[in-house]
Amino acid sequence: MNPWLLLFSTVILTSLLAYVFMSKTLRLEIRMKRFRQVLTITCCLLTGSFCFGSGESTVSRSEHIQAFNIAQKCFNSTSEQQRSPKRRTVNCAREALEAGRHLFDPDSINIAALTYNYGMALKPFNKEKAYDVLNNSVALYGAIYGKSSLAVLDILVDSGRALKARFIAGKHFGKNSVEYASVLLKLATSDMMKLKDILKCARLAHKIFLKEEGVASFNTAAASFQVGKVKFFEKKYKSAIPYLLGAIEHPSIAIYAHGWLVQAYGHTNQDDLASYHAEQLGRVREGKEENFVPVFTPSPNYPIEASRSRKEGYAIVELTVSKQGRVTDIVLIEERPNSYDFGVEAVKAAESLLYAPRFVDGEAQEVPGVLYKYTFTMAPKGRR
Repeated sequence: MNPWLLLFSTVILTSLLAYVFMSKTLRLEIRMKRFRQVLTITCCLLTGSFCFGSGESTVSRSEHIQAFNIAQKCFNSTSEQQRSPKRRTVNCAREALEAGRHLFDPDSINIAALTYNYGMALKPFNKEKAYDVLNNSVALYGAIYGKSSLAVLDILVDSGRALKARFIAGKHFGKNSVEYASVLLKLATSDMMKLKDILKCARLAHKIFLKEEGVASFNTAAASFQVGKVKFFEKKYKSAIPYLLGAIEHPSIAIYAHGWLVQAYGHTNQDDLASYHAEQLGRVREGKEENFVPVFTPSPNYPIEASRSRKEGYAIVELTVSKQGRVTDIVLIEERPNSYDFGVEAVKAAESLLYAPRFVDGEAQEVPGVLYKYTFTMAPKGRR
Protein backbone atom coordinates (compact mmCIF):
# COMPACT_ATOMS: atom_id res chain seq x y z
CA MET A 1 0.00 0.00 0.00
CA ASN A 2 1.22 3.55 -0.74
CA PRO A 3 2.90 4.91 2.47
CA TRP A 4 1.67 8.42 1.69
CA LEU A 5 -1.93 7.16 1.65
CA LEU A 6 -1.36 5.44 4.98
CA LEU A 7 0.05 8.64 6.50
CA PHE A 8 -2.80 10.72 5.07
CA SER A 9 -5.38 8.29 6.50
CA THR A 10 -3.76 8.34 9.93
CA VAL A 11 -3.85 12.16 10.05
CA ILE A 12 -7.54 12.19 9.08
CA LEU A 13 -8.40 9.59 11.71
CA THR A 14 -6.56 11.48 14.46
CA SER A 15 -8.18 14.80 13.58
CA LEU A 16 -11.69 13.42 13.39
CA LEU A 17 -11.35 11.48 16.64
CA ALA A 18 -10.17 14.62 18.41
CA TYR A 19 -13.24 16.49 17.09
CA VAL A 20 -15.70 13.80 18.10
CA PHE A 21 -14.45 13.11 21.62
CA MET A 22 -13.62 16.69 22.57
CA SER A 23 -17.12 17.89 21.66
CA LYS A 24 -18.53 17.97 25.16
CA THR A 25 -21.88 19.40 24.12
CA LEU A 26 -22.80 16.17 22.35
CA ARG A 27 -24.25 13.27 24.29
CA LEU A 28 -22.51 9.88 24.23
CA GLU A 29 -24.94 8.30 21.76
CA ILE A 30 -24.24 11.00 19.14
CA ARG A 31 -20.47 10.83 19.63
CA MET A 32 -20.48 7.05 19.19
CA LYS A 33 -22.52 7.39 15.99
CA ARG A 34 -20.02 9.83 14.55
CA PHE A 35 -17.13 7.63 15.70
CA ARG A 36 -18.58 4.73 13.70
CA GLN A 37 -18.79 7.01 10.68
CA VAL A 38 -15.14 7.97 11.14
CA LEU A 39 -14.11 4.33 11.30
CA THR A 40 -15.97 3.55 8.09
CA ILE A 41 -14.26 6.39 6.20
CA THR A 42 -10.83 5.47 7.57
CA CYS A 43 -11.20 1.79 6.70
CA CYS A 44 -12.10 2.74 3.16
CA LEU A 45 -9.02 4.97 2.88
CA LEU A 46 -6.71 2.34 4.34
CA THR A 47 -7.89 -0.30 1.89
CA GLY A 48 -7.68 2.09 -1.01
CA SER A 49 -11.33 1.61 -1.88
CA PHE A 50 -13.78 4.30 -2.99
CA CYS A 51 -16.62 4.48 -0.44
CA PHE A 52 -18.82 7.22 -1.76
CA GLY A 53 -21.42 6.68 -4.44
CA SER A 54 -20.42 3.07 -5.04
CA GLY A 55 -23.80 1.67 -4.11
CA GLU A 56 -27.46 2.65 -3.96
CA SER A 57 -29.28 3.49 -0.73
CA THR A 58 -31.70 0.76 0.24
CA VAL A 59 -34.21 3.28 1.66
CA SER A 60 -34.87 6.65 0.04
CA ARG A 61 -35.52 9.88 1.94
CA SER A 62 -39.12 9.88 0.76
CA GLU A 63 -39.59 6.44 2.29
CA HIS A 64 -38.12 7.67 5.59
CA ILE A 65 -40.52 10.61 5.51
CA GLN A 66 -43.46 8.30 4.90
CA ALA A 67 -42.39 5.98 7.74
CA PHE A 68 -41.98 8.97 10.07
CA ASN A 69 -45.40 10.42 9.23
CA ILE A 70 -47.11 7.05 9.81
CA ALA A 71 -45.35 6.49 13.14
CA GLN A 72 -45.99 10.03 14.37
CA LYS A 73 -49.66 9.88 13.41
CA CYS A 74 -49.94 6.56 15.25
CA PHE A 75 -48.30 8.05 18.35
CA ASN A 76 -50.53 11.12 18.35
CA SER A 77 -53.73 9.11 17.94
CA THR A 78 -52.92 6.51 20.62
CA SER A 79 -51.68 9.05 23.17
CA GLU A 80 -54.75 11.28 22.76
CA GLN A 81 -57.51 8.68 22.59
CA GLN A 82 -56.49 6.01 25.08
CA ARG A 83 -57.65 6.06 28.69
CA SER A 84 -54.95 3.67 29.84
CA PRO A 85 -51.36 3.26 28.58
CA LYS A 86 -50.84 0.84 25.70
CA ARG A 87 -47.77 -0.84 24.28
CA ARG A 88 -48.73 0.46 20.85
CA THR A 89 -47.92 3.99 21.98
CA VAL A 90 -44.40 2.87 22.94
CA ASN A 91 -43.90 1.16 19.57
CA CYS A 92 -45.16 4.18 17.64
CA ALA A 93 -42.94 6.58 19.61
CA ARG A 94 -39.88 4.38 19.08
CA GLU A 95 -40.56 4.03 15.34
CA ALA A 96 -41.06 7.80 15.00
CA LEU A 97 -37.71 8.38 16.72
CA GLU A 98 -35.93 5.81 14.55
CA ALA A 99 -37.38 7.28 11.35
CA GLY A 100 -36.61 10.80 12.56
CA ARG A 101 -32.94 9.97 12.95
CA HIS A 102 -32.76 9.51 9.19
CA LEU A 103 -34.35 12.92 8.59
CA PHE A 104 -33.10 15.31 11.28
CA ASP A 105 -29.72 16.29 12.68
CA PRO A 106 -28.87 14.17 15.75
CA ASP A 107 -28.61 17.21 18.01
CA SER A 108 -31.70 19.00 16.66
CA ILE A 109 -34.82 20.07 18.53
CA ASN A 110 -36.82 17.51 16.54
CA ILE A 111 -34.75 14.61 17.87
CA ALA A 112 -34.95 16.06 21.37
CA ALA A 113 -38.76 16.17 21.17
CA LEU A 114 -39.04 12.67 19.67
CA THR A 115 -36.74 11.30 22.38
CA TYR A 116 -38.93 12.93 25.04
CA ASN A 117 -42.07 11.38 23.53
CA TYR A 118 -40.47 7.95 23.57
CA GLY A 119 -39.39 8.33 27.20
CA MET A 120 -42.85 9.41 28.33
CA ALA A 121 -44.48 6.52 26.47
CA LEU A 122 -42.13 4.09 28.24
CA LYS A 123 -42.90 5.31 31.78
CA PRO A 124 -45.88 3.03 32.52
CA PHE A 125 -44.01 -0.07 31.35
CA ASN A 126 -40.30 0.35 32.06
CA LYS A 127 -39.40 3.18 34.42
CA GLU A 128 -35.68 2.42 34.39
CA LYS A 129 -35.43 2.62 30.61
CA ALA A 130 -37.76 5.63 30.55
CA TYR A 131 -35.45 7.40 33.00
CA ASP A 132 -32.46 6.84 30.71
CA VAL A 133 -34.33 7.97 27.60
CA LEU A 134 -35.67 11.10 29.32
CA ASN A 135 -32.16 11.91 30.53
CA ASN A 136 -31.03 11.76 26.90
CA SER A 137 -33.80 14.20 26.09
CA VAL A 138 -32.65 16.50 28.91
CA ALA A 139 -29.10 16.44 27.49
CA LEU A 140 -30.35 17.33 24.02
CA TYR A 141 -32.56 20.19 25.21
CA GLY A 142 -29.77 21.38 27.50
CA ALA A 143 -27.30 21.47 24.60
CA ILE A 144 -29.76 23.57 22.59
CA TYR A 145 -31.16 25.97 25.21
CA GLY A 146 -28.70 25.70 28.09
CA LYS A 147 -28.50 23.22 30.95
CA SER A 148 -30.19 25.56 33.44
CA SER A 149 -32.86 26.94 31.12
CA LEU A 150 -36.59 26.71 31.74
CA ALA A 151 -36.85 24.62 28.55
CA VAL A 152 -35.49 21.58 30.40
CA LEU A 153 -37.55 22.07 33.56
CA ASP A 154 -40.65 20.06 32.61
CA ILE A 155 -38.51 17.17 31.34
CA LEU A 156 -36.56 17.12 34.61
CA VAL A 157 -39.88 16.97 36.48
CA ASP A 158 -41.16 14.15 34.26
CA SER A 159 -37.99 12.15 34.86
CA GLY A 160 -38.13 12.73 38.63
CA ARG A 161 -34.83 14.65 38.86
CA ALA A 162 -35.96 16.73 41.79
CA LEU A 163 -32.69 18.40 42.82
CA LYS A 164 -31.94 19.79 39.37
CA ALA A 165 -35.56 20.81 38.79
CA ARG A 166 -35.71 22.62 42.14
CA PHE A 167 -32.42 24.39 41.42
CA ILE A 168 -33.65 25.72 38.07
CA ALA A 169 -37.07 26.71 39.45
CA GLY A 170 -35.48 28.45 42.43
CA LYS A 171 -33.05 30.30 40.18
CA HIS A 172 -35.75 31.59 37.84
CA PHE A 173 -38.72 32.09 40.18
CA GLY A 174 -37.39 32.37 43.73
CA LYS A 175 -37.80 29.72 46.42
CA ASN A 176 -40.77 31.34 48.14
CA SER A 177 -42.83 31.92 45.00
CA VAL A 178 -46.03 30.25 43.90
CA GLU A 179 -44.29 29.27 40.66
CA TYR A 180 -41.62 27.42 42.63
CA ALA A 181 -44.31 25.71 44.70
CA SER A 182 -46.08 24.66 41.48
CA VAL A 183 -42.91 22.88 40.34
CA LEU A 184 -42.69 21.16 43.73
CA LEU A 185 -46.31 20.02 43.41
CA LYS A 186 -45.62 18.58 39.95
CA LEU A 187 -42.65 16.70 41.39
CA ALA A 188 -44.87 15.45 44.21
CA THR A 189 -47.21 13.83 41.69
CA SER A 190 -44.35 12.21 39.78
CA ASP A 191 -44.21 8.43 39.59
CA MET A 192 -40.44 8.49 39.11
CA MET A 193 -39.45 9.43 42.68
CA LYS A 194 -39.24 7.69 46.05
CA LEU A 195 -41.93 8.33 48.66
CA LYS A 196 -39.58 10.28 50.94
CA ASP A 197 -38.70 12.66 48.10
CA ILE A 198 -42.36 13.04 47.12
CA LEU A 199 -43.21 13.84 50.75
CA LYS A 200 -40.46 16.47 50.96
CA CYS A 201 -41.67 18.26 47.82
CA ALA A 202 -45.36 18.05 48.80
CA ARG A 203 -44.75 19.43 52.30
CA LEU A 204 -42.77 22.40 51.05
CA ALA A 205 -45.32 23.11 48.31
CA HIS A 206 -48.13 22.98 50.89
CA LYS A 207 -46.29 25.41 53.14
CA ILE A 208 -45.80 27.95 50.34
CA PHE A 209 -49.34 27.65 48.94
CA LEU A 210 -50.89 27.92 52.39
CA LYS A 211 -49.01 31.18 53.02
CA GLU A 212 -49.53 32.71 49.57
CA GLU A 213 -53.00 31.48 48.57
CA GLY A 214 -54.77 30.42 51.74
CA VAL A 215 -56.34 27.19 52.96
CA ALA A 216 -59.17 26.98 50.41
CA SER A 217 -57.13 27.26 47.21
CA PHE A 218 -56.90 24.37 44.78
CA ASN A 219 -53.11 24.26 45.03
CA THR A 220 -53.11 24.16 48.82
CA ALA A 221 -55.69 21.36 48.86
CA ALA A 222 -53.80 19.40 46.19
CA ALA A 223 -50.49 19.65 48.06
CA SER A 224 -52.20 18.70 51.33
CA PHE A 225 -53.76 15.70 49.58
CA GLN A 226 -50.36 14.53 48.32
CA VAL A 227 -48.86 14.71 51.81
CA GLY A 228 -51.82 12.79 53.20
CA LYS A 229 -51.53 10.07 50.57
CA VAL A 230 -47.83 9.52 51.24
CA LYS A 231 -48.51 9.27 54.98
CA PHE A 232 -51.27 6.78 54.22
CA PHE A 233 -48.97 4.66 52.02
CA GLU A 234 -46.49 4.63 54.90
CA LYS A 235 -49.35 3.33 57.09
CA LYS A 236 -49.15 6.44 59.27
CA TYR A 237 -52.91 6.79 59.20
CA LYS A 238 -53.30 9.17 62.15
CA SER A 239 -50.79 11.67 60.78
CA ALA A 240 -52.36 11.37 57.32
CA ILE A 241 -55.79 12.44 58.53
CA PRO A 242 -55.08 16.20 59.15
CA TYR A 243 -53.67 16.58 55.62
CA LEU A 244 -56.55 14.67 54.05
CA LEU A 245 -58.96 16.91 55.97
CA GLY A 246 -57.12 19.91 54.52
CA ALA A 247 -57.69 18.49 51.06
CA ILE A 248 -61.49 18.60 51.37
CA GLU A 249 -61.34 22.41 51.56
CA HIS A 250 -61.54 22.53 47.76
CA PRO A 251 -64.45 20.73 46.04
CA SER A 252 -62.32 19.45 43.15
CA ILE A 253 -60.05 17.58 45.58
CA ALA A 254 -62.75 16.70 48.13
CA ILE A 255 -64.28 13.91 46.03
CA TYR A 256 -60.97 12.04 46.28
CA ALA A 257 -60.03 13.08 49.82
CA HIS A 258 -63.30 11.80 51.34
CA GLY A 259 -62.55 8.32 50.01
CA TRP A 260 -59.08 8.30 51.56
CA LEU A 261 -60.48 9.62 54.84
CA VAL A 262 -62.95 6.75 54.96
CA GLN A 263 -60.04 4.33 54.78
CA ALA A 264 -57.81 6.26 57.20
CA TYR A 265 -60.57 6.44 59.82
CA GLY A 266 -61.43 2.79 59.16
CA HIS A 267 -57.84 1.71 59.82
CA THR A 268 -57.81 3.69 63.08
CA ASN A 269 -61.14 2.20 64.23
CA GLN A 270 -62.99 5.52 64.11
CA ASP A 271 -66.08 4.04 62.53
CA ASP A 272 -68.40 7.02 63.02
CA LEU A 273 -66.01 9.38 61.25
CA ALA A 274 -65.42 6.82 58.51
CA SER A 275 -69.17 6.57 58.02
CA TYR A 276 -69.50 10.37 57.94
CA HIS A 277 -66.98 10.73 55.10
CA ALA A 278 -68.53 7.83 53.24
CA GLU A 279 -71.82 9.73 53.38
CA GLN A 280 -70.12 12.94 52.18
CA LEU A 281 -68.57 11.01 49.30
CA GLY A 282 -72.02 9.75 48.37
CA ARG A 283 -73.31 13.32 48.25
CA VAL A 284 -70.64 14.53 45.85
CA ARG A 285 -71.15 11.45 43.67
CA GLU A 286 -74.91 11.96 43.38
CA GLY A 287 -76.20 11.47 39.87
CA LYS A 288 -73.34 9.26 38.74
CA GLU A 289 -74.25 5.96 37.11
CA GLU A 290 -72.71 3.86 39.89
CA ASN A 291 -73.44 6.14 42.81
CA PHE A 292 -72.99 3.68 45.66
CA VAL A 293 -69.51 2.20 45.73
CA PRO A 294 -67.43 0.40 48.36
CA VAL A 295 -64.83 2.78 49.79
CA PHE A 296 -63.46 0.75 52.70
CA THR A 297 -62.92 -2.93 51.97
CA PRO A 298 -60.75 -4.67 54.57
CA SER A 299 -59.44 -8.04 53.42
CA PRO A 300 -60.87 -11.18 55.04
CA ASN A 301 -58.72 -13.55 57.06
CA TYR A 302 -57.69 -16.67 55.20
CA PRO A 303 -59.39 -19.74 56.73
CA ILE A 304 -56.82 -21.78 58.70
CA GLU A 305 -57.71 -25.19 57.24
CA ALA A 306 -57.81 -23.82 53.71
CA SER A 307 -54.40 -22.24 54.23
CA ARG A 308 -52.91 -25.49 55.49
CA SER A 309 -54.34 -27.37 52.50
CA ARG A 310 -53.42 -24.52 50.10
CA LYS A 311 -57.01 -24.39 48.95
CA GLU A 312 -58.31 -21.39 47.05
CA GLY A 313 -61.93 -20.35 46.72
CA TYR A 314 -64.50 -17.57 46.83
CA ALA A 315 -67.62 -16.48 48.66
CA ILE A 316 -70.49 -14.20 47.63
CA VAL A 317 -72.54 -12.28 50.18
CA GLU A 318 -75.72 -10.26 49.79
CA LEU A 319 -76.14 -7.14 51.88
CA THR A 320 -77.98 -3.86 52.33
CA VAL A 321 -76.20 -0.51 52.12
CA SER A 322 -77.73 1.85 54.68
CA LYS A 323 -78.28 5.58 54.31
CA GLN A 324 -75.03 6.11 56.24
CA GLY A 325 -73.05 3.75 53.97
CA ARG A 326 -72.85 0.98 56.55
CA VAL A 327 -73.65 -2.64 55.77
CA THR A 328 -76.58 -4.56 57.27
CA ASP A 329 -78.53 -7.77 56.63
CA ILE A 330 -75.50 -9.78 55.47
CA VAL A 331 -76.38 -13.18 54.00
CA LEU A 332 -74.01 -15.78 52.54
CA ILE A 333 -75.25 -16.59 49.03
CA GLU A 334 -72.55 -18.91 47.69
CA GLU A 335 -69.12 -20.32 48.54
CA ARG A 336 -66.75 -22.64 46.69
CA PRO A 337 -65.43 -25.04 47.78
CA ASN A 338 -67.56 -25.85 50.79
CA SER A 339 -66.30 -26.94 54.21
CA TYR A 340 -63.30 -24.57 54.30
CA ASP A 341 -65.02 -21.58 56.01
CA PHE A 342 -64.57 -19.18 53.10
CA GLY A 343 -68.15 -18.06 53.69
CA VAL A 344 -67.60 -17.53 57.43
CA GLU A 345 -64.60 -15.27 56.87
CA ALA A 346 -66.39 -13.40 54.06
CA VAL A 347 -69.33 -12.56 56.32
CA LYS A 348 -66.97 -11.34 59.05
CA ALA A 349 -65.11 -9.10 56.61
CA ALA A 350 -68.36 -7.76 55.12
CA GLU A 351 -69.38 -6.41 58.52
CA SER A 352 -66.62 -3.78 58.18
CA LEU A 353 -67.47 -2.73 54.63
CA LEU A 354 -68.29 0.93 54.07
CA TYR A 355 -70.00 2.36 51.00
CA ALA A 356 -70.52 5.82 49.62
CA PRO A 357 -74.34 5.72 49.92
CA ARG A 358 -76.74 6.43 47.06
CA PHE A 359 -78.27 9.91 46.98
CA VAL A 360 -81.40 10.91 45.08
CA ASP A 361 -82.56 14.55 45.10
CA GLY A 362 -80.16 15.30 47.95
CA GLU A 363 -81.47 12.47 50.16
CA ALA A 364 -79.56 9.32 51.11
CA GLN A 365 -81.24 6.07 50.03
CA GLU A 366 -81.05 2.58 51.48
CA VAL A 367 -79.99 0.01 48.85
CA PRO A 368 -80.91 -3.65 49.47
CA GLY A 369 -79.80 -6.71 47.53
CA VAL A 370 -76.18 -5.63 46.91
CA LEU A 371 -73.82 -8.51 46.05
CA TYR A 372 -70.16 -8.54 47.05
CA LYS A 373 -67.64 -11.24 46.14
CA TYR A 374 -64.55 -12.20 48.13
CA THR A 375 -61.84 -14.17 46.33
CA PHE A 376 -59.32 -16.17 48.35
CA THR A 377 -56.01 -16.89 46.59
CA MET A 378 -52.74 -18.29 47.91
CA ALA A 379 -49.38 -16.67 47.20
CA PRO A 380 -47.09 -18.83 45.02
CA LYS A 381 -44.72 -21.09 46.97
CA GLY A 382 -41.47 -19.45 47.87
CA ARG A 383 -42.94 -15.92 47.89
CA ARG A 384 -43.13 -14.24 51.26
